[in-house]
Amino acid sequence: MNLRKSGVLLLLGASIILLSACGKSGKNDTASTDKDIKLVFWNTSYPTIDENDKTKKKEDFYIYKAIQRYEAANPGIKIDIQNIPDGVNAMTKFQTAGIAKNGPDLTNLWSGNYTLDLKSYIQPLNDYLKPEDIDQLTGWKAVTENFAEKGTIYGVPDGTDGTIAILYNKKLFADAGVDPVNNRPHNVKEFMDMLQKIKDKNVTPMGLGEDGEFDYFVDYWFAQMIGPAGINDIVNGKMDFHNPKLLDVVNQYIELNRKGFVTTDGAQSQFYNSKVALIFSGFKGIKDARAALGDNLGMIKIPDFSESALIHDGGVGGSGGDFVVSKYAKHPAETVKFILFLLSKEEQAARFEEGYNMINIKGIDAKSLSKDPLIVQQQEWANEPSTIFWPDNIYPSELSSYINSLNSLVVKDQLSADDFLSKLDQKRNEILAQK
Repeated sequence: MNLRKSGVLLLLGASIILLSACGKSGKNDTASTDKDIKLVFWNTSYPTIDENDKTKKKEDFYIYKAIQRYEAANPGIKIDIQNIPDGVNAMTKFQTAGIAKNGPDLTNLWSGNYTLDLKSYIQPLNDYLKPEDIDQLTGWKAVTENFAEKGTIYGVPDGTDGTIAILYNKKLFADAGVDPVNNRPHNVKEFMDMLQKIKDKNVTPMGLGEDGEFDYFVDYWFAQMIGPAGINDIVNGKMDFHNPKLLDVVNQYIELNRKGFVTTDGAQSQFYNSKVALIFSGFKGIKDARAALGDNLGMIKIPDFSESALIHDGGVGGSGGDFVVSKYAKHPAETVKFILFLLSKEEQAARFEEGYNMINIKGIDAKSLSKDPLIVQQQEWANEPSTIFWPDNIYPSELSSYINSLNSLVVKDQLSADDFLSKLDQKRNEILAQK
């Protein structure tokens, strides 16, 4: 979820207009015979543009090569790929087409409640998946009704985002006398003590995005203090955001800024240029950081907030995206077959080589995927039980958007912890009242 979501999600449902016109846009004709089965694929997540090589042709990108392989192996099946910008526009377009009963056969969505909120327009997949299909992949809770072990399945988990961790500059840490591997901080106080040592060397310790990256590390502290079950209780109104444990988390989060540990001004660029000592990132941030820092790049897990945390030594991550089949797909069985092809071990390995998601195949040998030890470590962390599924995908999408919109004020100390959490409870209650 960078990986994650911005405040534009607030008006997902409200932006539905021109239903029929938008729905018809998904069914452009392609060259085919009367006997061909055409599957319309709204691609929202597979890269089709290389910002570093504008001359790269579409047929050179993974997804086009994969489609070519699939069509060659399955005569009579034609995949009509239509590239749709990721995020709120894609979800709104899919919902609009669903209301008009005229959309794609398949698309990619953010998983969790981003998908489940649209289940009225999604084909349940239980009848199309074999036990062996389910057994080979991880991440099914993210696409199953109520995040349960078993239940109605509305999507197929699409790889994994790995685990959000800390990428750090080894030299800047060493210059400050900090060894985060052998002397890893075990709570927020020890974390701040470490940041202070770096600041004392006239280096900005921590870089955050302008929105404060709540869903990268503060949400992890939330989840580890109250557990994933606690996140669900908050969503269902059985627990409030405004409780002593989460109030403590937000107050300490604000303290990071008050102590001068944080910059939100071009943090990533400053990190690449050794002006900032650490940033929060997952698998997708490693390649560019490695190019900038070389062997000077290190990675550690986010420190625990407290020794009393319910979950230790983890992070947030998991399968943040999925494939879904439209409820009005004419060929759901063939559509699921294509999805499972894309998520086979061979295809996931092929797309991984091009820098797409990490692999959510059970039992994968991480060392066979990459020579970079940090990428190998990310793949291993992704499958650890301490990796908590993205809480912002569990919150209702409207609530996630609201959190991000307020957090940009919290990180700048322009909104108190009390007011922040109270506003979240109020918004959550409004959402529950609408059900």
